[in-house]
Amino acid sequence: MDRIDCFRAFVRALEGGSFSVAAKELGIGQPAVSKRIALLEREFGTQLFLRTTRKLRPTPEAHRIYDLARQILGSFDLARSSVEQASPRPTGTLRVSLPSSFGRRHMMPVMAEYVGNYPEVCLDVRFTERFVNLVEEGIELALRIGKLESSTLVARRLGTVQRYLVATPTYLHGRPMPRTPEDLKMHQCIIYSRLTAANEWTFESEHGRHVTSIGGPIIIDDADAMEEAVMHHLGIAILPEWNAADGIRSGQLENILPEYSIAPLPLHAVYPEMHWMSPRARSFLDLLIKRANRFAPPPMQPYRDPT
Repeated sequence: MDRIDCFRAFVRALEGGSFSVAAKELGIGQPAVSKRIALLEREFGTQLFLRTTRKLRPTPEAHRIYDLARQILGSFDLARSSVEQASPRPTGTLRVSLPSSFGRRHMMPVMAEYVGNYPEVCLDVRFTERFVNLVEEGIELALRIGKLESSTLVARRLGTVQRYLVATPTYLHGRPMPRTPEDLKMHQCIIYSRLTAANEWTFESEHGRHVTSIGGPIIIDDADAMEEAVMHHLGIAILPEWNAADGIRSGQLENILPEYSIAPLPLHAVYPEMHWMSPRARSFLDLLIKRANRFAPPPMQPYRDPT
């Protein structure tokens, strides 16, 4: 954890009289403030605050540290300001984490544009379907598809990922075409293991929400591999737009249950909570926001009954 952030939390807590005030001023959660103060207490080997249900009381040791902490923060901010003025252009290595399938399909044009704009930056790109720990792995920015769990990460919404229920005509030949989500129980389904409820699929229609249990011969954690499984006629799958659209247009894939919509997944850029982003991370995020309409179209309009 950044010791500068710990000192900021300590100074704000002492000046504001509570962890909650410090959390509000710093734009973080109160548990994060408590964790930073606890780290300083371990570092100095002394208690900095006496905590009661009504009041936060600084110890004598805290008062002795306070002036030095303010000097450290002032010197750090002055040094950062001088560096930013002297080197306004992004430099160094920018480590980015991307979802494997999405990254391969959509991110290379963005990365090529970024490298062309900022040749002083080296992009270190990690392709993975797992949600990596950004702080532990030294990653400044990541793209994530799906619902975000509660964390200290900062998230910027970029758009949505549309999804389609598909199968090949070969798989469907000789089998009853599904007319409702319940009919999927009679079919082999290719399951994406990273969904919260991998054995359930949810659909929306003019009649409301439909949740159906599914099962099948294979469970996969990669969208490209799921597309390959579908093309090998192993069953029905829910695929993201970039895996399904070309096949639907060419007739290689059937769009099943088109009158039942599948909720699009949110696409976010996430980065560690901090007071500032490096110029290289900020410029990459700005480019993602600028180009988001190319790879994350807005959600389709919900169905409205014309009557």
